[in-house]
Amino acid sequence: MFKKVGLFENTNIYESSLFRAGHGLTIPQIGIITYPGAFVNDLGLIKHEFGHILQWRKLGSIRFYFKIGLPSLWSAIKANLKKNYLHQNHPVEINANKIAYQYFKESQSWDFKRFPIA
Repeated sequence: MFKKVGLFENTNIYESSLFRAGHGLTIPQIGIITYPGAFVNDLGLIKHEFGHILQWRKLGSIRFYFKIGLPSLWSAIKANLKKNYLHQNHPVEINANKIAYQYFKESQSWDFKRFPIA
């Protein structure tokens, strides 16, 4: 169901066929879960999800889950229910992108369409 495929910035990376291409989930203290092949082929998604780890480090567990985790989960559910709703435009997702972008000192390789920072 979940297969550990490596470490990224000291964070466990798991892949699961339960996840569709382009999708991931971060559970601080456990790791990042993505679709099969993401660890090798979708570094942008891994970096975005790591942005949620950075949010957790800043906020701590309780504040992270209430301010980031639950709103992000609800936004992802909403994106599956509404055709015109874009999960990547939710403020907690944009914040994860911003802090990952800064952390990795990205410039030209960041995919601003998939992972907007503004």
